[in-house]
Amino acid sequence: MNRRRLPVALLAVLVTVLSGCASQSAAASRVASRRPAHKAAAGFLSYSQMASVVAETMATNNRANASLDLSLLKTYEAGSALAIDAASYAESRKVTGISCAYAPFGLKVLQAATLGSGAYPQRFVVLGTTYELPLRKGCTSAKSACPTPDSLFEFERSGPASHWRIVLEPSADSGRIVDLATNGSSARSLTAAQAASAQRVPHAAAVALQSYGVTGRLGPLSAAEFTSKCWLLPSPRAAFEQYAKGGVSESQIYSPMSGEVSLPLAGGAALAIFVLGVKSTLVPASRGSSIDWISDPAADPVTALLPSGQYSRITERGQLELGAVTSARGGFRIIGAYTGVTSIAGVKGSSPGGSGSGGVLVSYPIG
Repeated sequence: MNRRRLPVALLAVLVTVLSGCASQSAAASRVASRRPAHKAAAGFLSYSQMASVVAETMATNNRANASLDLSLLKTYEAGSALAIDAASYAESRKVTGISCAYAPFGLKVLQAATLGSGAYPQRFVVLGTTYELPLRKGCTSAKSACPTPDSLFEFERSGPASHWRIVLEPSADSGRIVDLATNGSSARSLTAAQAASAQRVPHAAAVALQSYGVTGRLGPLSAAEFTSKCWLLPSPRAAFEQYAKGGVSESQIYSPMSGEVSLPLAGGAALAIFVLGVKSTLVPASRGSSIDWISDPAADPVTALLPSGQYSRITERGQLELGAVTSARGGFRIIGAYTGVTSIAGVKGSSPGGSGSGGVLVSYPIG
């Protein structure tokens, strides 16, 4: 959960990781929560129990971020959250003087709701507002354009002796952006129409993003979804155009992954939280040339995932978590995202004279 990376590199600020969300003192690690007016009912966890899990997780998260402790990270994250943040740890280790990579932060719980009957795996969803905590001694941080973004978290545990782990964690704009429909501490059941609309969203979002990258047409997407100050939805069209300027042909494939969660909202809409796999393939635009890949973690930490060299093909894989509000008519509106490159692989190549004239890259991040 490296929600905020300190500005060691400009592009790195956009590839946030959830691993710094806790306080370093007992008082700071407490989550400020607003309890619902009604009594908790019908949930296998009470509101206060969910808030307690969140507080403990945030505290552990800040400790893991402070030392880039992957073993500790694995105790409270799984799924796409772990994949994105583990890769970010690997990138950060390549940067000298990165002991202050992630700023600590806390989470004020706005809403929380359990999902299902309580059978394992158990799950609950939290909407919360992050807030800055004091920096560790010797660390500095630039002023954030969005110091208190909201976050959507899905927690899951596989059995009574298992740790609660975060599996989804998209960031969102500040404020109470949605209103979960609950019965006490439990989310209400989706209607048939709500369930159907939520199930369509991951595929529709994947198709829309892929089409936008190729054609430049937004379709059901909105330009505002790519310009939030609080969360990053990478523009596939901007990536396509940036690579083209460097003499590189790029293609992206978006595909829904397992693990979607959906729940009803007050007013009849539904909230869908899901993850898309992203595969970006880069080849030289000119036949017989190669790509000069420059690994410079100080400028862009994601480049640490592939050594410098000349390549005939580069494949970047990433994961893109999205939160979307659906409508009964089948439309959707993206309200948050969390994304990162998880691996980069290259096929060695060379151009005549070894000049690598097909393009010079310090990676344009896909997420």
